[in-house]
Amino acid sequence: MRAIFLFKLFACFILLSFHLVASASPTSFASSKRMDLSGSWEFQTAELKPVAPEAYLPSSNIGNVGAWQAINVPNNWYIEGQNIHGKAWYRKNFVIKESTIGRYVRLNFQGVDYAADVWLNGQYLGHHEGYFQPFDFDVSKKIRKGDNNLMVLVDSPIEDPTNAWSLKKRLIKGIFSHHDTRPGGAWSVRGQEKNTGGIWAPVYLDISDGLALRLLEVSPQKNITNWTVNSTLTLGSKLPNNSEVVAEGVIEPVNFTGAKVHFKQAKRISQGDSQVLLTTLVKQPKLWWPAGHGDPNLYRVKIKLSQAGRLLDYQEAVFGFREVFVDAKTQEWHINGRRMFIRGTNYISSQWLAEMTPSRYANDIELMLQANINAVRVHAHIEADNFYQLCDQMGLLVFQDFPLQWGYSDDSVFIQEARKQVRDMVHVLNNHPSIVDWSLHNEPPWDASWMKYKYSDYDPNQNRTLDDLLFRDVTEIENSRFIRKQSATYEHAWMGWYSGGWKDFAKPTKEAWISEFGAQALPNYSSLRKIFNDDELWPDNDKEWEKWSYHNFQKHETFDIAKVPQGKNISEFIHNTQSYQTKLTKLAAESYRRQRYSPVTGIFQFMFVEDWPSINWGIVDYWRNTKPAYAALAEAYQPVLPSIEWGAESYSVGDSASFGLWIINDLWRAYPRAAYQVDLFKDGELVASKNYTVDIAEDSGKKIDDYKVALSLDGTYSIQIKVLSSTGVLIAQNQHEFMVKPK
Repeated sequence: MRAIFLFKLFACFILLSFHLVASASPTSFASSKRMDLSGSWEFQTAELKPVAPEAYLPSSNIGNVGAWQAINVPNNWYIEGQNIHGKAWYRKNFVIKESTIGRYVRLNFQGVDYAADVWLNGQYLGHHEGYFQPFDFDVSKKIRKGDNNLMVLVDSPIEDPTNAWSLKKRLIKGIFSHHDTRPGGAWSVRGQEKNTGGIWAPVYLDISDGLALRLLEVSPQKNITNWTVNSTLTLGSKLPNNSEVVAEGVIEPVNFTGAKVHFKQAKRISQGDSQVLLTTLVKQPKLWWPAGHGDPNLYRVKIKLSQAGRLLDYQEAVFGFREVFVDAKTQEWHINGRRMFIRGTNYISSQWLAEMTPSRYANDIELMLQANINAVRVHAHIEADNFYQLCDQMGLLVFQDFPLQWGYSDDSVFIQEARKQVRDMVHVLNNHPSIVDWSLHNEPPWDASWMKYKYSDYDPNQNRTLDDLLFRDVTEIENSRFIRKQSATYEHAWMGWYSGGWKDFAKPTKEAWISEFGAQALPNYSSLRKIFNDDELWPDNDKEWEKWSYHNFQKHETFDIAKVPQGKNISEFIHNTQSYQTKLTKLAAESYRRQRYSPVTGIFQFMFVEDWPSINWGIVDYWRNTKPAYAALAEAYQPVLPSIEWGAESYSVGDSASFGLWIINDLWRAYPRAAYQVDLFKDGELVASKNYTVDIAEDSGKKIDDYKVALSLDGTYSIQIKVLSSTGVLIAQNQHEFMVKPK
């Protein structure tokens, strides 16, 4: 545990160091000077019709309809005790020094959920829609010496609850407005409660001289062994048209020692907003590799813009050199030219992103890596930027969804907004080498025939045009990642939960890509006590079951499909659900891995953590306590896996059982003449052993033997396998338990 703590501490120190010099991503607009506006603001839930400029001044009480309250920014308003939806006012007074007047000043918002209208000193600045994108305004002529008043009208509504709202949504919030893991679940009338709205990310002023480097995107492109680094600078300029500006930069290693590359280029720029492209040759850079396959080598580009020796603005960004290729026919993934099997999970950190600190993100990623997870699907939403920075640093692959979940409006206004926001996603997250995949819509109506049983007006072509346009838009601006039009229903393997039985995972699959599989389980007793009172812990009436359902527990699926027994008390109930989740998770993961490249190329367990105090598919609960399925997934996801193929959970005395013995190796290294040791235990006592000498090729999988056992005595049996290198070093181990009953 001490080693884990030190790792987390180091990761947070590295992340803090990035922030001190400038953000590692394009979502922070670093400049010559920054004035942070975070801290205590004033808050008002009443609405105001903007009828006069004086209404936005500090003396105004917004029509005397309510009192201002203190609220912290950044934060989601629910965490601040405001359980509301719709519109709310934020007010901030701040002081500007005389030295700032006459300079180029931009007001930056890093994240507002969901829409914002902004006024400064009674003057309207503009409107923004979208919860995840940073946005900014030129306030150079609107700030004044001394006191200034900033007003923000934030609107985080709920979808119209009439007319099948869940099929024709208009908010691009994904799982933050409609999902199984929301408070109230997906289909309850309460499924939009505990709203995620508010100014959830930092707000600040950037102050520069005549020109602002608003966004820095870095796109490396390979040319044999050398690379061209394309740095796109999005500028705002007060300088005259056709002004010459000198861009000086350096590309340097971040987390290893290596040579620096310096460059200097003169550019002519336009007044107002424009873009400038800088190209730099980097010879044989160190590549960014996923964890377990190499080092996540990162570089930083620093760029300063000057005119006649005067610094105008400065920014830097962290990026990596890496190649992604997916075979169109087999769907096999290649990173930097090496084939790689994807062992993934689905992830929603929290319903309220402001509560995810760098240390909490580092803890989650470390838990993933300890479970031998090498990829994470950010499920139908976009996380805070700290998450992606840490994935870059820690070598975790990211499969990024656009925030579209199920059905949306097909009108032209919504489609236009979605197209704008999908481009925002690509630009905002562009610099992160950990992100290797875009998926644009989770289970869209045109790919979800189950909706015909849910909605009387279901249209099998709904959102098809929308998704075609989104795919075209992303394809036009993305050249280093794989793009998926949708996360398809057929990729979501829900045997043993929504249909069929959990043992169906032992059957061969036809799908190469499995982006969801899993089952629910209760968290441990101490966590349940934080959700329910003593009476509710053992639900025995409709009102109590309703509260369990509100906290995402699916009664029908648990008892009628999965057939999990409730037991006689809460301890048995916890054990039974956790045992079911464990055995389903292990069987599914091992079965898919035995089918590696025949046809399976990647799998994603669903879900990693519970994103609010709830009972859902997480193998780690909201308080980050692991469930038994976490250890089972870690075992099934070992890079080198001695997998055990079995046919029955229990046998009778006199039966003969046969177990398939497999060796799976996802690593890019071989283990010649490895020892494969099989031990059979009965009631804890060793009763038989068998040894094999196996040549384990790199990036391979094969069946070694059928291990046959004559079962003459009843009891609890366990097959335990250890794999050791030719020098006796333990590489991997696995086990499978089964019962033999009296005849």
